[in-house]
Amino acid sequence: MTVPSELHKLWKLATDPAFRARKRLIREFRAAHGRGTPLRYEGLKPGDVVLDLGGYLGDWAAAMTERYGVTVHVFEPHPRFAAAMNGRFAGRADIRVHDFAVGAREGSLDLTDDDNASSALVREGPKVTGTVRPVEEIFDDLGLDKLAVVKMNIEGGEYDLLPALIDSGLIARIDRLTVQFHHYTDAQIGQREAIRDVLSRTHDCVWQYPFIWEEWARKPR
Repeated sequence: MTVPSELHKLWKLATDPAFRARKRLIREFRAAHGRGTPLRYEGLKPGDVVLDLGGYLGDWAAAMTERYGVTVHVFEPHPRFAAAMNGRFAGRADIRVHDFAVGAREGSLDLTDDDNASSALVREGPKVTGTVRPVEEIFDDLGLDKLAVVKMNIEGGEYDLLPALIDSGLIARIDRLTVQFHHYTDAQIGQREAIRDVLSRTHDCVWQYPFIWEEWARKPR
């Protein structure tokens, strides 16, 4: 951290109420769930199936298998990150790496090449190309009838994928959803609320830290 960036942060804390509120939410989230992607799931059993949407380098998938003995399907469209995971998890039956994104329809993504913040919604910086496959096709191909957990950190792709899961009825196959909504534009504030409103028909919000992480649990059938 450079001196100018530290001074800028102090200035924002002193003058920007929204920045202070965001920092407070981050502190509250970390106090409750730790600094990284949430890992606490009561009741998971060995052999339960978990999806990791936006796997990056596979740390969350590895931690989930070590803690709970689950089987994880990891989806990562960034070619470099997917290749790294294929090497890391070669020969393991409990972690399957898929080198494409899950979306509403088939297509491709021009992704920024920005490590774990690589996104199709950011326009600046070097780009790589990734593949998208339709969510209904993936569920059919992999026989995903019941999912214990879906972790979704797909850098804005949630605004496309979640409506597709809801409209197709596939959302009912997901017991728990842990999702990070991203805030690149003000329009996404309304988009998030609209998705949450429809999602609440099948799932209850267990906890939320807006645009950080939130968790939903399927309502009793």
